[in-house]
This record gives sequence, C-alpha cells and structure tokens, in this order.
Amino acid sequence: MKKTKDSEAKIAYKMGQSWGTQIVAVVIGMLLTMLVVWITMPNSDERLINRQCFRECKSIVERQGHTMSFLSSRDYIEAMKECHKECASNLR
Repeated sequence: MKKTKDSEAKIAYKMGQSWGTQIVAVVIGMLLTMLVVWITMPNSDERLINRQCFRECKSIVERQGHTMSFLSSRDYIEAMKECHKECASNLR
C-alpha cells in the first residue's frame, strides 16, 4: 500500500476541520431552496382557483366511481388531473 505523505495528511486533516465552511454551505443551500420555493409558489388568485377546482373535482370524480385506494389510486389521480385542468382553464 502507498504511504501518505505528511503534507497530504495535514491537508486532509484541515479539510475535515472546516465545520464553519460546511455550515455556511448548508445555510446558503437552504436559502437558495427557500428562494426557489417562494418564487414558484402560486399567488392568492391561483390558490383560490385551485381550492375551488379541487372541491368540485373531488365530488365529480367520486360520483364517477373513482376512489382513492391502493389499487385504484392511479385512475383516481388521472381523473382528478383531467378534471382540474378543465376546471382551471374555465375559471381563468
């Protein structure tokens, strides 16, 4: 096996001791994530449309016989998606 030189060992030791930089990197990552989420959030009008369409579509889809269960969840979600698209385009 190859021996590690003292200079390489010191560099590796210093890299492992950089908790401050790691914490700063995590904080910057969290701030960037929060900024992206904030930018992509729907505005209040969109939230009202989504809420109204969800309530309408839930009752429509359940009347069509779709239920949210383990085996039929895909059909339920697809029906909700189509209904929501149609409802949102009508309300806008």
